[in-house]
Amino acid sequence: MVVVALVALALPRGNARPSVPPSASGGLIPAASVTAPPPTADPKSATPSVTGSGAPTTAPTKSQATPAPRTSAAPRLAYAAFLGRLNQDRATVERLNANLSDAVQAQDVAAARPAAVAILDFVDQERDWLRDNPPAECYAAAHQGAGAMLDAYGTAADAFIKWADTGGGLAGLAALGDAVDLAQTAAAASTAFGGTLDATRCPS
Repeated sequence: MVVVALVALALPRGNARPSVPPSASGGLIPAASVTAPPPTADPKSATPSVTGSGAPTTAPTKSQATPAPRTSAAPRLAYAAFLGRLNQDRATVERLNANLSDAVQAQDVAAARPAAVAILDFVDQERDWLRDNPPAECYAAAHQGAGAMLDAYGTAADAFIKWADTGGGLAGLAALGDAVDLAQTAAAASTAFGGTLDATRCPS
């Protein structure tokens, strides 16, 4: 019997959870949440120029680090909203995981495919939330970890779609094995994210 355990929602045990109204648009999975923060570096490619004599020259290439976006809100309030999003997602993630797990254990590819697609939709929604809600510096690592967890969660869901598309049975054994491995990777990403949350402290 195959057991699919993708992501377990994890809130920090040591931090106070300030009361902040949850977002009306849905939730981040702390399993996951949302969008990974934009890249922090934007390499600039060399551009040719022409001297007065017509001889082409090449300007030196420079990599300029672009600061990652940060919220203008008070750190504690921004972090409270982040935690609120995670908590709000808990029930959604449990339902999505259960739907996929039940379908996979029953070897029901017809049910597994829409269950995995629903996870991908959720991942996209949470990525958007992360992108639209940049962190304060005090929880930037947790924000980035949420994005990494979402990436792993989505990759696993995509693998289960590929398995479902094989029609299951013997023809799908290899694809199912790959999907289960990626589900374990997603679970590990969730565990790592929980550790980061536990270590996060934002000033009052």
